[in-house]
Amino acid sequence: WFQSGLNTDGAHNPVTARRLAKGDILSLNAFPMISGYYTALERTLFLGAPDAASLKLWETNVAAHELGMSLIRPGISCAAICAEVNRFFADAGVLQYRSFGYGHSFGLLSHYYGREAGLELREDIETVLAPGMVISMEPMLFVPEGTPGAGGYREHDILVVGEDGAENITGFPYGPAHNIVAG
Repeated sequence: WFQSGLNTDGAHNPVTARRLAKGDILSLNAFPMISGYYTALERTLFLGAPDAASLKLWETNVAAHELGMSLIRPGISCAAICAEVNRFFADAGVLQYRSFGYGHSFGLLSHYYGREAGLELREDIETVLAPGMVISMEPMLFVPEGTPGAGGYREHDILVVGEDGAENITGFPYGPAHNIVAG
């Protein structure tokens, strides 16, 4: 999926025939299946330089993404990760724009896309991370139409929990330094 403008507010909205315009927020969503395993890549981009409000929201979401990735390690619960990211968004004054949950497990493709209910990064999941688990970090802010910076901001990386931390296996750059497409 590749979405633009306000259609980015849902992460998986249907595609449209909308013409792109300079300054548009863009959302790239790719879901390749590799040897039967579900994977995903989601990135926020802009066509040309974003306005000041959009840039601030994007930078805030990127900072939450980096915070979340730094928290993924053995011995921490899904709920504890959520609490920290929620605290960060509350301090930034954008908690009301967050989406549901901050990540999930990955596994063999099935009707639920390889996700395990007990390994969702949500406030009500007390599962403790352990080596060998594969989980995403994907905070999203969705800002409603009529609000400065309106649209959806999402970065998504896949991490493998190891003995001492986690390895990010995504390898695709994110944030304003990498994903402003010349307009």
